[in-house]
Amino acid sequence: MICTLKKILKYSVLVLFVILFIYQIFLLNNGKRLISYDNLSEIQIAKLLSNAKAENFKRISNVEKICRYYNIGKFKTKNKATVIYKEPPTPHYEIFYYDLKHKLSWCPVYKAGSSTWLYNFALLGGHTDEQINNSKLQLSHYVRNIFPPLTSWEAIRILPDTLKFVIIRHPFERILSAYRDKLENLTPDDKSESRFYYKKFGRKIVSKYRSGGNNTNTKFLLKPGQFKWDTNKSPIGIEPTFKEFVRYLIDTDLTTRADDHWIPFYLYCTPCTLTYDIIGKVETMLQDQLFIIHTAGLQNKIKPHWRHKTNPFNQTNSHRISEIAKIYFTQLNKSDVKELYEKYKLDFKLFQYDETEYYTYAVN
Repeated sequence: MICTLKKILKYSVLVLFVILFIYQIFLLNNGKRLISYDNLSEIQIAKLLSNAKAENFKRISNVEKICRYYNIGKFKTKNKATVIYKEPPTPHYEIFYYDLKHKLSWCPVYKAGSSTWLYNFALLGGHTDEQINNSKLQLSHYVRNIFPPLTSWEAIRILPDTLKFVIIRHPFERILSAYRDKLENLTPDDKSESRFYYKKFGRKIVSKYRSGGNNTNTKFLLKPGQFKWDTNKSPIGIEPTFKEFVRYLIDTDLTTRADDHWIPFYLYCTPCTLTYDIIGKVETMLQDQLFIIHTAGLQNKIKPHWRHKTNPFNQTNSHRISEIAKIYFTQLNKSDVKELYEKYKLDFKLFQYDETEYYTYAVN
């Protein structure tokens, strides 16, 4: 009887192991990623790299197709007189981070995995985890001290010999992330970043788009289920709502007056003017980090990781609306979503994102 139970237990464990192995393969074949890079086998890494290479080719090809269609940048032709979108005449060379030793050039799109790659660059610059984590400097300033900006002439000279990459994100998710990080919650510290953003943007937005201006408390404008505040650090009541911020974006000429955290991708990293070797996405962050690291030959220097509040490692290649966006988009009506989409339409087209699901959560 005991031997029989041992055999049953042995075979049960074996069956469970096989099921788990098959499930991992299923996840990889469907574009999903595992939480930990350390758990990946060589076969799984090879599969992810193969998927990333194929996906990257599609992304670069689509960018070129859309740039040609809209007659932008270096794809502009005299045969097409109409120009709907205008890119800057040259790339913003000064915003890039250049690692000349490892031959990397990165355009940092903020609110699109930028903290992860800032940390990677700090490591590549020879700094330890302890040094980085103990620094009182903002991470972007810390890394900029290691990799100073280059002049346009220097950048033009070295760019062809480097691996040029950019990480992007669903435009709506990036906009919401920027709002929640910079404008939703004003802290008492006068030197805080939220205080800076309130003075520069927040109070003007509230004054223009809120009936009663700053005399009307934010919490009286929102219904339960339309926001998600930290219970230990809720807004003080004078900050703009997400809807007010969206109306500000819709009414603003973003080609001349956009902050780095919500400027359209096509204006900031100019993909129609500068050809990137790799276009990564937050939605496939593990796979794309792995591809960049292996393509640059940096396997012994850094490894994929994630340094953000949200965890993208369970998502698929086909983007789905986040749970937090489902909450905040209930502040908007469908015409708000439509107008916001039109404002960022070229980003949607260039990087093959879809806005359809977001209409579901907006009100009529």
